[in-house]
Amino acid sequence: MPKVMVGTRLRERRRSLGITQVALAQKLDISPSYLNLIEHNKRGIAGSLLRRAAEALGLELDQLDGAAEYRLLEALEEIAYAPELQGIEVESESVDELIGRYPGWSRAIAALSRSEHEATEAARALADRLTHDPFLGETVHRMLTRIAAIRSAAEILKDFPDISVVDRDRFLSMIHDESRTLSSIGEALAAYFDKVEETDRNLTPLDEVDALFDARDNFFEEIEDAARNLGVISDSLPKPRYEKARVLAEEKLCDLIEGIVDGQPELETLTARNRARELLVNYAVAAILAPIDSFQPTAELLGYDIEALADSFSLDIETVCRRLTALPREDTVPQFGYLCANAAGTILEMRSLAGLVAPRYASACPLWVLYRAQQSPEAVIRQRALFPTGARFVFLARARNIGPTGFGKPRHYVTDMLVMSEADARKTIYAPGPMVPVEEVGPACRICPRKDCGHRVEDPFAG
Repeated sequence: MPKVMVGTRLRERRRSLGITQVALAQKLDISPSYLNLIEHNKRGIAGSLLRRAAEALGLELDQLDGAAEYRLLEALEEIAYAPELQGIEVESESVDELIGRYPGWSRAIAALSRSEHEATEAARALADRLTHDPFLGETVHRMLTRIAAIRSAAEILKDFPDISVVDRDRFLSMIHDESRTLSSIGEALAAYFDKVEETDRNLTPLDEVDALFDARDNFFEEIEDAARNLGVISDSLPKPRYEKARVLAEEKLCDLIEGIVDGQPELETLTARNRARELLVNYAVAAILAPIDSFQPTAELLGYDIEALADSFSLDIETVCRRLTALPREDTVPQFGYLCANAAGTILEMRSLAGLVAPRYASACPLWVLYRAQQSPEAVIRQRALFPTGARFVFLARARNIGPTGFGKPRHYVTDMLVMSEADARKTIYAPGPMVPVEEVGPACRICPRKDCGHRVEDPFAG
């Protein structure tokens, strides 16, 4: 991870704006001597003070706290370990230096890589569509039928020049009619591809929804504020409480949620807008049942134990996991990511975490405990994961049944997985001891550099 020198950035920004140290200290309501220590990285800065500093200097918070650099680091590390770059000897250990010295070039490289990846995935999607799309199959068949009819009529006219005038006119009329039909089919096909181009500006609706939550750091202050005014749900059982909170959210906060969805340019497709609306309702339900003002101190007291938190607030585990991702970004608070996958390995929902390279367009590494947890439903399973980049994470996975219950009825499981860096895990009850084994994993087979992995299920992009 790159070392985030917040103080240095503060000092450089203050000087570029021509603001004196004394003037900035007055705005922040701290002493100039303390600001001097912060600017020379001898004192930390976080929480509300960091937010006030960002506002005073006209910066976004992620420009100071390093969140933007972490996201860029993820992208460049994924590029460095891409199978298609094998043999080039990319200096992956110098990624943080590249970002620090040449941030513009770093962003340009990441943008080009993303563009190439999206083009590759779009080509795959188009190839699959050409193979299986019933509209295209039928349209191409109709085109070939008309072409064959036109060719047959033209060959008859060429091979039999002494044909009668009546027959000649009949074949010419056939060529004319079939040509017009062929032209109409071609126009319909062109319109179909124009529609595809217009609606596929983002690769998937999941990307669009991720962009919304990433832009907000998984925290929607307006929903939190509105939820505080809706009162307390008195039921003690999770299901009735959840159902009542959902009714409240849908009735009282629908206009607020609709305003958030309408105001987000990231949500380009109808599918993404519907998905975002559903996830924001889920967010509002969690905010009603577990207000952040009480949830955060309770989580700290319980060591961020997801099962204990579920009991304390009468919540289900997935709601607790989503709530943990909304905790404020402070030095003393562990940061969490969240993934939910079904039995087929498809990622159904994702909340990003800085440093974690999680695939957006395919299944993740089969060695992740995310997939193993369904062997032991309802049990929390911990995994200490080591990535090829050297990054270490602690994964917590728990499978739950989402289908009907009862004798003879099939069970359908999805798995919730909470993610934290190993450093943040030390702030929780899940801190791994020295005897806990480290498991070597990867991001996904397509982009994993581990050549000797016996669990690879897909060849790398480079073949």
